[in-house]
Amino acid sequence: MKILTGVILALFIFGLALTPPAHAALDQFGKIEVLGGAEKEPGTSGGGRGTVMGLGVLPLAGNFGLQGIVESRWGAGWRLGLGLGPVVDFGGGKAGFFVAYQYRAQGSNNLVFLNPSLALYFNQANMNFWYSHPVAGSNSYNRLQWTMSVFNASDWASFLRRDNVELTAGLQVNSFAGSGNFGTGVGPVLGVSFMPMAGVGVKLISATFDFNQSRYRVDSGVEVYFGRGTGTLKEVTRKYLQPNQTWPGGGAGGGNHS
Repeated sequence: MKILTGVILALFIFGLALTPPAHAALDQFGKIEVLGGAEKEPGTSGGGRGTVMGLGVLPLAGNFGLQGIVESRWGAGWRLGLGLGPVVDFGGGKAGFFVAYQYRAQGSNNLVFLNPSLALYFNQANMNFWYSHPVAGSNSYNRLQWTMSVFNASDWASFLRRDNVELTAGLQVNSFAGSGNFGTGVGPVLGVSFMPMAGVGVKLISATFDFNQSRYRVDSGVEVYFGRGTGTLKEVTRKYLQPNQTWPGGGAGGGNHS
């Protein structure tokens, strides 16, 4: 944890020292993501998971628009998630406030979350803040997450050009509010992504851990992008509010757990 804290602090200072980019209008954008990995939640056994997710941004007026997601996840009970809310581009980043719904076949839970999100853009880095609070559904918990993503400032290989590698580190805090008796937990957020060709991205690893409550989610997969100005991975991550691409929270699927 000391090493992780040092890495996060270094990325934070590095990002703050950089100059925000010029203002850009909100554009129409979409992506489809297919992932495979493993997951464990409180009260459930860990195991393999598969996910298909779609995300879209619809500009309405200038730098204001709507962003929505739909996600289906299999393994230890099928889940269907839907999210929608307003998003605004203020030049140095994006902000939004989303309502997210999830149906979970395990335990027949219908969960609803409020999900404010904020992204700040620097020359070679994105800083993301994300919170989810449960407002409906039994045995649900909240989550607070902060991440810093840094992009390569030079070509690393013929297929890894400048701005096409994203290294992410951050911290999450879980279950300090909500209807489930899960216990507060803290852990790291880690990620490595790259863009080998135009319109296609690879998530080498996307992982969150909660050491206190033995939670984890680890995924790898492929993304396909639709829209203008998606020539680099850095450009892609700034076409939508990135903190809202991960499902906001969850529950253990019935029963009380300590």
